[in-house]
Amino acid sequence: MMGSGCGVLKSVFPSENPKKPSGITLPSAFSSVYFLVFLGLCTWWACHFPISHVGFSVLCVVVDVFAGGHLLCLYGYQTPFMQQTLPPAGIWARLFGLKDIIQHEACSKPNALLLNVDLPWPVYANPGILLVLYYILATLVKLRRSRSYYQRRDVPDSASEFLELESWPRDQDGLAEDAKPMLPSAAEPENCTVHVIGEADPPAGRKREQRKGKQLLQSLGHVVMTQSYVCALIAMMVWSITYHSWLTFVLLLWACLIWIVRNRHHFAMLCSPFILLYGVALCSLQYVWGMDLQEELPTKVGFMSLEQLGLARPLYPCLTLGAKLLYTLTFWLLLRQFVKEKLLKKKAPPAPLLEVTVTDSGPGRQRDVLKTLGAYVMGFFAKFWILVCAGMFIVVSSAGPLVVYKIVYMLLFLLCLTVFQVYYSLWRKLLKAFWWFVVAYTMLVLIAVYTFQFEDFPMYWRNFTGFTDEQLGDLGLKQFTVTELFSSIFIPSFFLLACILQLHYFHRPFMRITDLELATAPELRDPQAMGSEDVSGSCALLPPEDGEAEGHGAKDTAAAAASEEGVPSKWGLVLKRLMVLGKKFSEIVGRVQVFVLRLLELHILKLVALYTVWVALQEVSVMNFLLVVLWAFALPYSRFRHMASCLSTVWVCIIIVCKMLYQLTIVNPETYANNCTEPIGPNSTNLLPEEIGNSTLYRGPIDPANWFGIRKSVPNLGYIQNHLQVLVLLVFEAVVYRKQEYFRKRHQLLPPPTQMVFEGSTRETFDLSLLQCIKYFINYFFYKFGLEICFLMTVNVIGQRMNFMVIFHGCWLVVILTRRRRRAIAGLWPKYCLFLALFLIFQYLLCVGIPPALCKDYPWRWSVTIPVNSVLIKWMYLPDFYMKPNSINLLSDFLLLLCASQQWKVFVDEQTDEWVRLAGDNKEQLEPLEGKPNPVPNFINCRSYLDMLKVCVFRYLFWLVLVVVFIAGATRISIFGLGYLTACFYFLLLGTALLRRPLKARLVLWDCLILYNVTVIIAKNLLSLLSCVFVQQMQSNFCWVIQLFSLACTVKGYYDPKDVDKKEDCALPVEEAGIIWDSICFFFLLLQRRVFLSYYFLHVVADLQASALQASRMERIRAKQEKYHMGQQTTDSEEALEGDKPETGAKKDPSHQRKRWWRPWRDHATEAGAEKDFPPQRKQRESPGVTHATVLHSGDYFLFETDSEEDEESLLEDQRPPKQSAFQLAYQAWVTNAKSALKERRKQEKEQRAREQAE
Repeated sequence: MMGSGCGVLKSVFPSENPKKPSGITLPSAFSSVYFLVFLGLCTWWACHFPISHVGFSVLCVVVDVFAGGHLLCLYGYQTPFMQQTLPPAGIWARLFGLKDIIQHEACSKPNALLLNVDLPWPVYANPGILLVLYYILATLVKLRRSRSYYQRRDVPDSASEFLELESWPRDQDGLAEDAKPMLPSAAEPENCTVHVIGEADPPAGRKREQRKGKQLLQSLGHVVMTQSYVCALIAMMVWSITYHSWLTFVLLLWACLIWIVRNRHHFAMLCSPFILLYGVALCSLQYVWGMDLQEELPTKVGFMSLEQLGLARPLYPCLTLGAKLLYTLTFWLLLRQFVKEKLLKKKAPPAPLLEVTVTDSGPGRQRDVLKTLGAYVMGFFAKFWILVCAGMFIVVSSAGPLVVYKIVYMLLFLLCLTVFQVYYSLWRKLLKAFWWFVVAYTMLVLIAVYTFQFEDFPMYWRNFTGFTDEQLGDLGLKQFTVTELFSSIFIPSFFLLACILQLHYFHRPFMRITDLELATAPELRDPQAMGSEDVSGSCALLPPEDGEAEGHGAKDTAAAAASEEGVPSKWGLVLKRLMVLGKKFSEIVGRVQVFVLRLLELHILKLVALYTVWVALQEVSVMNFLLVVLWAFALPYSRFRHMASCLSTVWVCIIIVCKMLYQLTIVNPETYANNCTEPIGPNSTNLLPEEIGNSTLYRGPIDPANWFGIRKSVPNLGYIQNHLQVLVLLVFEAVVYRKQEYFRKRHQLLPPPTQMVFEGSTRETFDLSLLQCIKYFINYFFYKFGLEICFLMTVNVIGQRMNFMVIFHGCWLVVILTRRRRRAIAGLWPKYCLFLALFLIFQYLLCVGIPPALCKDYPWRWSVTIPVNSVLIKWMYLPDFYMKPNSINLLSDFLLLLCASQQWKVFVDEQTDEWVRLAGDNKEQLEPLEGKPNPVPNFINCRSYLDMLKVCVFRYLFWLVLVVVFIAGATRISIFGLGYLTACFYFLLLGTALLRRPLKARLVLWDCLILYNVTVIIAKNLLSLLSCVFVQQMQSNFCWVIQLFSLACTVKGYYDPKDVDKKEDCALPVEEAGIIWDSICFFFLLLQRRVFLSYYFLHVVADLQASALQASRMERIRAKQEKYHMGQQTTDSEEALEGDKPETGAKKDPSHQRKRWWRPWRDHATEAGAEKDFPPQRKQRESPGVTHATVLHSGDYFLFETDSEEDEESLLEDQRPPKQSAFQLAYQAWVTNAKSALKERRKQEKEQRAREQAE
């Protein structure tokens, strides 16, 4: 049956495809035959009418003969006789499409052939296409005649002349119904007869392979046919947009009517015959008007021009006809699907009532690949198609000139986003009504713009509304050119289509997956059962095991036998592997998504606030002032943050709408702009003549709306994109929060008790490994070091701005640092946050200034006697119409406010038990432990990489800080650098003695150095008044001040460096003033202060104290030894020599040697206690669990028992090589190679075992 279906396809479509170009290439009476045959065949096929093979062959022969005759006519018309009989300009030649491709000059040169190059290209292509048609039809007839013998032998029944292709599998084996009855027989009036034609049935294996290869195309064809009404409606809309006329306007209205009907599929099917007839009629009319009959065809019918009906001859009629026939193809598909559904309903018998039983299909059930893929695609579009609609809102409202109907689109979009942000449940209830309103409004816009392009409609609109052409243009009603019309109608049409798809296809699943109340836990499925499920449809993993290939005998191939046994095919294994990889990839993507969403949940509000303020600083205005006020107070007072987000959303929407309304042509700023008069007289202002021309007051007409933040601008999207991005960020913030809420409800999770990213990483797991340390700092870095970050941000503000305003920041920094204790700083911190918020608002008001439309200058510009110039105004950060304050500098102030607000929250959180348990305690332990155990483990012995890192930080950072202090002092030769060098040398002089001092003593010295560093930074900021504002006076009169303090202006814009460098006798420093190194030094000083306050540093202090104690004991021992030797050398020399002589063969007694040399100067009680408490050195070395740190901290005297050569020899004899550690083995392998290191290790172990056995 499959062979018969393919035979029908090959017998129908190859014959009609060449007719289409041959019929429309050059419209004429001759070519109309091909055109009509094409229309008839397509309509016949769409109606499921039976096709007789004899009749079809006769039709092919007739058309082939006609094509040959047509070619002969064209060829004969190229003779001089035919061209003289039927002139090319005559009506008969133009009617039948006879063109003089070959021209003849005169009878004197009958053999001269000249090509007529003035004709359009379809004239030259027409003969070639006719020739191709002729050969194709002749070949088709020949092939059908050669196969007629096999058809009569295999299918002798005469009823085999009727067949129809069916494109969807309906039988048990997944085969398609190749033929479907179209004509009722006498015996069965309600049934249809199906006959199979073609070759004999192929073997079972080949037939199965052919079936598998065609199932995918059949499935796709079935999907296309079931959704043919969508394609037809889209084609109707595109047709009406592409070819503007009253006749195509009917298609637009028809499509819009079907889209808004509830049961649009059924209604489209009912209208399919009429839609097809209308489309065929339009194509036929276009064919007639595509002929070369401009003079004969009418141009008007009464008062209406036929051109408005679309009846006009285009430049190339074949292209227009081809496009329209392509649109009509969707109408044929729609009609075919309608007839097919009608026949299936008519043929289907009534289903009897049966008992329904439910059985478990088991894990071996097959799943269709296409259905599974379709489910994934539908789920994806259900989630994200609404984003396409949102993007189309922006496109349709910003493309082209800004008019009222586009502003309404933007207003609807902003209203939707605002309700989503503020009232989520109400947004869900109104969403469907919103889409219906958008669809209706878009249809109204399309109809209005479409009809306004006709000739008399502008007059109708002017009379009906009373508006002028300019006002109608602002509404969006004006006549466009062809290209402008296409863009003006195509974009709303595509937007309408996107909204309709969202409304009819994706709205219901979208509402289901975004319902926070119905969030349930996902279904748990057995992965083994999922893995054993087989995929069928387009390609089955495991073919059926029901022995479908039985009965074919030896003709079955090995593949067929393997299929019967259930062995997976090659493609099945590939698909199975792809499914496993896809599942793993999906799991990885899921983990990454959870991690990213958690990060966004913690920090999205900060991003929103930062970007909103940045936009407000980019466009300084009164309307943006409200945004700065909202976020300046929302950051330190967290209970106002949600309200700030909602109010910001509403206010940003208002700003966008106001900006768009101001772009209309009816708004003319020139009618109300002010012109301020320039100051008269030299003493009326201190502005220089060149500065007056650049002042905002006197530069030109002043638009009062600019002060509010509204101005004329092109393009439209670029003007509103900043606020639009703010709005998108605000909505994205709400999406993140609701996504996390949905995720936790679905998986039945509770929000984390702290602001952590990795839930398993707490203070208890910090010392386990380096990875746990990194995770902990990702979770709680700001919690531990937020205060230091705030101090660094304050220094950053001072270093970036270097003006009068940052003096207040410096004063606050000094006040906070002098409090020293964290508890005292926490009590002062709320006042500091309030100051930062109010100070930011005050500085933004200075940037806004007074309205320039008042034509009033600032007081410091009123008279020339006021000693204030533009450079001083810039340093003082005062408002001015010529030297405006740099508003971007306030971004660093806002970052400082953001960090200070977060630190205020840290001060509150560290008082709660939950934070202390998970993140640790931030209390400062200034008192010694006094016998209490250290809560942190000892890292001196370097048991892991984390301990090595701790040693680098807590033991050697101090020396790195001193290096930085030295560099900060030596970078610039000045009096400030002298202080750094003095402090550096003083601390180097103290050395480790400073580290062994009590904590309070160390902190006093270190805090003094920090305060000196801050004083230097503030002093350099104050001296920037001299180096930036009065630099020329300082060069002329006070060069020694420049050299003493190494003055240099680090902020650009105060003076021209070329003018200042001319004075070589007092040149300014080329590099910066050292503020960068001051900041780096401040960072390291704060870091070392935290090291001093850490419990980990106590282990370093203990180690240093033990080392110092051993060194002092060694000195005392040496002094006593020298004193003893000097007193006893003369009296006991002989006795000592006799006592040192051992007997022959006897061993030396080290204990006796020690007693004779140094134990006599100890009393007996101390000696007895030492003998009891401190065993000999060899016993200490051999005792297990004794390390270098233990021995060092013990402080025993046996470490320095003797310095005699004999005892050293005995020690060397008894000394054993220490066991090689893992780090030493790794180092040896790195230096040499792994093989040599392992060989040496085995050798040492063998020697150790031999020594132990010998003992």
